[in-house]
Amino acid sequence: MIAKKNKGFKIVPYLPEHEQELLQIERLSSQGFMVKLETVRSRFLSRAELFEDHTAFVAVDPNNKVLAGVTAAAAPVRINGELQATGFGFDVIVDPSMRNRGIGRELATCLRKRFFEPKGLMSQFTTLRAGNLTMLHLISKSYRNTFLYEFLYLTFPTARVMRVEDTALGAPAFGVSLFSDADKLSQYYEVTENGIGLWHTHQVYQLKVKSVNPVLSGGLWLGNRFVRTNKYVPLVGSTLKTTTIFNLTLENIHTLPDVSLQLYKQGINYMQICCQPNDAIYHALQKSALNAFSHYIVSTQQLDPEVPLTLDVRCL
Repeated sequence: MIAKKNKGFKIVPYLPEHEQELLQIERLSSQGFMVKLETVRSRFLSRAELFEDHTAFVAVDPNNKVLAGVTAAAAPVRINGELQATGFGFDVIVDPSMRNRGIGRELATCLRKRFFEPKGLMSQFTTLRAGNLTMLHLISKSYRNTFLYEFLYLTFPTARVMRVEDTALGAPAFGVSLFSDADKLSQYYEVTENGIGLWHTHQVYQLKVKSVNPVLSGGLWLGNRFVRTNKYVPLVGSTLKTTTIFNLTLENIHTLPDVSLQLYKQGINYMQICCQPNDAIYHALQKSALNAFSHYIVSTQQLDPEVPLTLDVRCL
């Protein structure tokens, strides 16, 4: 069924014939400010297909030219020890020449009415970098009430020796896990002897450096939480291959330097860890981090930062 609109576009279900146009729009939609990054992947559904239940919609013009796309999935989240089924919207892309025409808002409304609500996924969320005000505005227009939950991405170059500081703080409330044992995921992750999970994000997508602002020499890149002058800037044209850590605890955090070395030997140049601002994980690792990059969970359900919350690593 096609959602009819009188705005010069219509929303239709994703078809394989849309693939190349969607990937081209994604290549045109660089992310970042001081360092512009291009997403590189073979399929627009590379993230969505990692979930057991997912969908995608596309906006097309009267000539069926692709203008935008979005994906969504049923994603489990653990809140205060209880696993909940929620709706996760992600990978929203709009042709740069077609922005500010209401397409993104229509895509968000489409997901809610044609995927989330029919499946009973009344709690819905997405994740956004803190500076993405355009997307925050879009979501606020599409939903009556939304709530923000802040967390950080810590990025570590595997080529550098990593240090883990002692911390006397209590166990962190925010964590990352993998709530699926589907066979199709076995190629994307591994678990160390100490229980640390390695989600190989670079097998889902990679980031290519398109441009770097010259003022960054010797300074900050990819973040805005703090600046350390002994950091280096990635070269234009280089590719960032990243692994995301999950199942990290204060009991196994001391093994991270060995994990980082292992990844370096495998040719993976970056490792990322998510935590709350100023929690025990942050204090133990922030001195070795290349940066701390603020993100939000934008949710229709209010989330208390003091209440334990665990996000599925496929949502990062």
